[in-house]
Amino acid sequence: MMKYLLPGLMVLMLLVSACKKEESLKLEAKVNQAYAFDIGSAWEVNISTKVMGFKQEENDSKYKTSLFYTIDLVKPSGETIKGVASKAEDKIDKEKFPDLILDSQFNLDTTYTPGKYKVIINIRDIITGKTATATAPFDLSKD
Repeated sequence: MMKYLLPGLMVLMLLVSACKKEESLKLEAKVNQAYAFDIGSAWEVNISTKVMGFKQEENDSKYKTSLFYTIDLVKPSGETIKGVASKAEDKIDKEKFPDLILDSQFNLDTTYTPGKYKVIINIRDIITGKTATATAPFDLSKD
């Protein structure tokens, strides 16, 4: 009896640790690039953010993830403008996603003067409710 108990306990411990790894996903985000350019009547701001550690649900041999993000803007004066852009992203594929790239874009009117700005992207995994934040500087310039 004892010789079967030890291997059984080892298998049980392995299963428990595998389940805990799934639960311990840590949502992470990193801005790959943020830049702006003058389009004449406005500034177009583009942000590319890499997101990892989100939950994926499997259904009918397809994997789905749902993310929601908002973008805050920090002006050169230090003033923060909340929610300059927001979007929900649902991704479905036949294979699990190791990470996702969120490409965001929004416009700022010409009242925004040239200078050093910062974007803050706030991401929420809709499935788990976990959140992550990433920041990046960018310049508004007439170059």
